[in-house]
Amino acid sequence: MKLNIFAILVFILTILMVQNDFAQERMHCKKDGNQFQMFQKLSLTETQQDQIVTLKLNHQMEMIDLKANLQKKKLEMTELKNNGNYTREDFINKVEAINSVKDEIAISKANFQMDIYQLLDDNQKKEWNKCSFNFGDKKERQNKRKYERSKN
Repeated sequence: MKLNIFAILVFILTILMVQNDFAQERMHCKKDGNQFQMFQKLSLTETQQDQIVTLKLNHQMEMIDLKANLQKKKLEMTELKNNGNYTREDFINKVEAINSVKDEIAISKANFQMDIYQLLDDNQKKEWNKCSFNFGDKKERQNKRKYERSKN
């Protein structure tokens, strides 16, 4: 009995240690720009890599502000609901404000992708177009799968 429990414990600890090592290795690869999969697939020059890293940092800074603004708009909607006794116009205005910020986020993402696309040569653009279905559409595909599962 004790031997079985000990064996199970050792097995679980081994899995946890391997999983942790794997996760740390993946995080290390993500931090190193040269390991970035798209850089490798596109065969980017050092100059292109530097420009893309700069574009990415600027985009991330912009996205932080936009996402914070979206959270504020959502909190304003929550506040409106908590206060109660609101009009249709008040509610619709809050929804439009939230959607406006979501549109800004989508446009910012599209501009970022196009900024990168314009840095590429013709061969790199062909490879980009093969892989570009992953950008932006990933979340949409996940939501679609969730919706289809919930229907069944």
